[in-house]
Amino acid sequence: MTDEKKQEFTLRISQANQSQLVVILYELFFYYTDEAENAYANGELSVFCKELQKAHDCLGELISSLNVNAEASQIQELAQSILQVYFFVSARIGAALGSRKKEPLEDAVRLMKKLYETYKADAANDTSAPVMGHAQTVYAGLTYGKNNLNVSCEDGSGSRGFYV
Repeated sequence: MTDEKKQEFTLRISQANQSQLVVILYELFFYYTDEAENAYANGELSVFCKELQKAHDCLGELISSLNVNAEASQIQELAQSILQVYFFVSARIGAALGSRKKEPLEDAVRLMKKLYETYKADAANDTSAPVMGHAQTVYAGLTYGKNNLNVSCEDGSGSRGFYV
């Protein structure tokens, strides 16, 4: 992952609420699967496996974010159904890693895209506060350099660390 992409995801994570964090995890999953497919096309099987492992790590985070012990039975049933899809996707990634072929990955990505669209629509309606409190406010586009866009950050407080 390029430094610019890391900065982009880091900025989005620092400003995101819970629903947006799930969407970002999906986007990271797709980024890594795309990188894996590119590596496979170039014959770089070690990079293919490395990127698939990163995608699998994103899937692990998505699995851990599910509330399968919700009090409402409808929410619990929905979470259990999504969990079963995640397990299937995990198995397909495992099959791609084991066979070193990209075909099993296609089913996984197809299913994840359907779930992603649902979560993305849900996140658009979520107006809750960002998860990270006291994060820097980032302004982009207010000032321009000669050949690039400048980004400036404001802290807003004297200390962002722990108070003693």
